[in-house]
Amino acid sequence: MAAVLLCVLALALAVFALTRRRLLWGVIGVGAHSLVLAGLYLVLAAPDVALTEAAVGFGLVTFVYLLALRRTGKLVVAASPLYPLLYPEGEGIAGLEWEILTRFARWYHRDLELIWVPRAEIPRLLRSGEAHLGAGGFLPTPEDRLAYTKPLLPTRLVLVRLGEGPRGAVAGEPTGKHADPSGKLFEDAAELAHALARGEVGEAVTDLLRLREWTMQDLFSEAETQILPEEYGFALAVTPQDEELHRSLTEFLAELEKSGELTELLRRYLG
Repeated sequence: MAAVLLCVLALALAVFALTRRRLLWGVIGVGAHSLVLAGLYLVLAAPDVALTEAAVGFGLVTFVYLLALRRTGKLVVAASPLYPLLYPEGEGIAGLEWEILTRFARWYHRDLELIWVPRAEIPRLLRSGEAHLGAGGFLPTPEDRLAYTKPLLPTRLVLVRLGEGPRGAVAGEPTGKHADPSGKLFEDAAELAHALARGEVGEAVTDLLRLREWTMQDLFSEAETQILPEEYGFALAVTPQDEELHRSLTEFLAELEKSGELTELLRRYLG
């Protein structure tokens, strides 16, 4: 009877290990499976085989799997800076999205690597597989042809009018569709702000979070602002060829929201 129960438990643990999306749980399942097999061999009067299974199957093999788990590769994030979502801080990186990404990398058992690129470059890097995630105040557009997470933070587009001249926006963002034919597109919001300050453009289309950043820097205090009707949400972008990564990130964010940690992070960085 004991042998039958151990056989059923071994089968259940094998199924458990093979169906886990998180590698760590799969390794735990494999280790537990080896222990049950060792117990089965002991019940079948093979103590030498049971000892070998416990030492090699559970001890050595589980250790090797855990070691390999630490070296499963990098999670490359292509991003453009936007305070307080993701921005350089001294020699490091900080921000709401950075907190989320570092926690997800640990949860997903990957080493995190971030590369700063212009916003318009992020979709190309994701589609080519050179990066796995896009971040840094990413406003999704259908033209990007990417997979996205649930929006982390809602926002609206804003027209900032400082004087006469063409209208500017950031290339690759939804703001670009509001630039008129004579307007200009810039690599990032910093270039757009400099162009507006120099009078190279008379108007700039941006979002509420970047407008908040400009206000904190005491820029364009005399400018007129107009909230545009479209509603958007900052999200993380995922390479379209990795459905497993998208499912895992979606699951992680759902857990983060359910635990209340996401709300706490939003409160900490956005007040």
